[in-house]
Amino acid sequence: MADLFIEINRFALPALGVLVVVLCTVCLLRRGKTKPPEVYLLNAVNHDKHPLPRFENSIGRRHNCDVVLNYPSVSRLHAVIARRREGWVLMDTGSQYGTKLDGLPVKDRAPLSHGQCITFGGSEFIFCDPEEERLTLKY
Repeated sequence: MADLFIEINRFALPALGVLVVVLCTVCLLRRGKTKPPEVYLLNAVNHDKHPLPRFENSIGRRHNCDVVLNYPSVSRLHAVIARRREGWVLMDTGSQYGTKLDGLPVKDRAPLSHGQCITFGGSEFIFCDPEEERLTLKY
C-alpha cells in the first residue's frame, strides 16, 4: 500500500507543478492584454496635456501622484479620477480648496464625460476622452 502511494506521488506532484506553472503563465499573458486608457486632462490656460495612465489616477502636488500639479491651491492628494463600470468618475479626497466639476462642488463622486471642466483649487482642466469624442462625432 505504501509503495502504491509513493508511485502515485512520483507522477502526481510533478504534474501538479507543471499545471501551476502553466496556469500562472496564462494569467500573466492575459494580464498584458488590458489596454491602458487614453484619457487626459488638458490645462485650460496653457493647454498642457496630463495623461491619466491608469484606471485609477491620483491627482495632487505630491511627487508620487499619477498627475502632479504644482499649483499652491492644489492639495498634496487633491482628487482621484477612476474608471468604473459606469464610466469615468471624479472623487475629491477632502482637499482644502475643493474640487469642482463644471462649477459645481464635488462632494462624493461625480460622473465624468468628455469636455467637462474640472477645477482643482484654482486650476482649471478639461477632461478629454478621445474614445467618447469619437462616439459622439460618429452619430
